[in-house]
Amino acid sequence: MTDSTASADGRSSKKPSPLIRVLSQIRWPVLSGFDADKVADALAEQIGKDYPLRERAQEAQFLLTPEGVTQQVGGALHKFTSGDGSWVVTLASTFITLETSAYESHEDFIPRLASVVGQLKDHLPLQRWDRFGYRYTNRISDQDDVRDLKELFDLAVLGTVGLDFPDTIVHSVGETVYQAPDASLLVKAALLPPNALLEPTIPPVPQRTWLLDLDAFANGPSSAFDDAEIQRQATVLSEKAHGFFEKVTTDEFRSRFDV
Repeated sequence: MTDSTASADGRSSKKPSPLIRVLSQIRWPVLSGFDADKVADALAEQIGKDYPLRERAQEAQFLLTPEGVTQQVGGALHKFTSGDGSWVVTLASTFITLETSAYESHEDFIPRLASVVGQLKDHLPLQRWDRFGYRYTNRISDQDDVRDLKELFDLAVLGTVGLDFPDTIVHSVGETVYQAPDASLLVKAALLPPNALLEPTIPPVPQRTWLLDLDAFANGPSSAFDDAEIQRQATVLSEKAHGFFEKVTTDEFRSRFDV
């Protein structure tokens, strides 16, 4: 077990948080006369100081058919990335996403999201959103921690991983959707072998891992699309995901990780 006391230089000796990614995505209805390339050019001029690296990509859509999973090419994606690569803005014809691997706090993240959306609204007549998501991806990759999952997390979220069964689990994937009047929560928990993908947006690693992915979301139409509404809805979603995380993590988890 990791010692949770402070080291001689005053720094915590806990392990870093297992949070590897946070993203928020806001979707809106299809807009007539929308030229994504022109809007992306205009947005690039405004946010280029913070997101100087630009890339054009294609959205990948995965369909489950009788023949298996097939991939189809979707619409254009315009990506704007910070100089260190830790923050990414993605613009498509019906959504904008802010993603980071350097999440510090809700209070730091949401003003960045509101700023990008506000600058986008200079070029798009956004009146309401249809879906607002706030997603947290946690990954346990240290093999000692993977072996100790039953000490770190409530058995309810571990699924069959929490069973005392002598055989080795190759992989285990579970999914649950919770619904409430204010927001819903999609929970994915997965024990994966080395180099395995749960989904294309989460890069694999060369060791056995356990993922806990929390996607809090609300469906519109929203009553407004201003900074106050973004702040209000994002706070609701953050509290939804955080409340679940607190429910399924143990005291041992909090003593071991810097969260």
